[in-house]
Amino acid sequence: MVQQVISNFKKLYTKHLFRCCFEVTENTNLTLREYWKDHFNILVCLRMTDQAWLSVTTRTLTSTWKKLWPESVAERTLEGFEPEVPVEEEIVSLGKTMGLVMDERDVNELIEEHSQELTTEELQELQSQQHSGVLQEIGFEEEPEVKDTISTSEIKDILGMWERVSQFVEKKHPEKVATGRASELFNDTCLTHFRSKRGRNKPPWTVFF
Repeated sequence: MVQQVISNFKKLYTKHLFRCCFEVTENTNLTLREYWKDHFNILVCLRMTDQAWLSVTTRTLTSTWKKLWPESVAERTLEGFEPEVPVEEEIVSLGKTMGLVMDERDVNELIEEHSQELTTEELQELQSQQHSGVLQEIGFEEEPEVKDTISTSEIKDILGMWERVSQFVEKKHPEKVATGRASELFNDTCLTHFRSKRGRNKPPWTVFF
């Protein structure tokens, strides 16, 4: 797969992404930013992934096997294929149609960047941005941390109360999905703070365990 197939697949996915963005901005009143923010989702991504994989040509796969196992591919097999238009050229053409300033080098850098795994710090930053985005959508504003002293027993009591409330709602409320999301949001935005304070109030060896 690393012999051109993955790289080719990523370029094809990028081409389908650019084409979709072009069609949306060309046929609707949406800007590229509005489409990306409000309409691009996991379902759209999966459909593009499917389209990109189906676009990987027999020529690409045959060339790969030619490198890995030359004896398995007859020379005449490759001779029967028409030359392919470089995917980078199509991506650049679509990008320029949307008013983007780019060239083939930019496309290759984008593909190369996607081949690198995110660091722990980058993943944490992404999670923090997503968390802030959710808070903004529901109109929740984070306030600066208030320097006060809360005993471990108080935190234990309030967490116990929440556990009983959440269990009661989970069992009795008919809207399981909605209440589950609300419960998770409250847990992440409010109670995580107190759990972390409880950890800081404990001796170091208890935090380790």
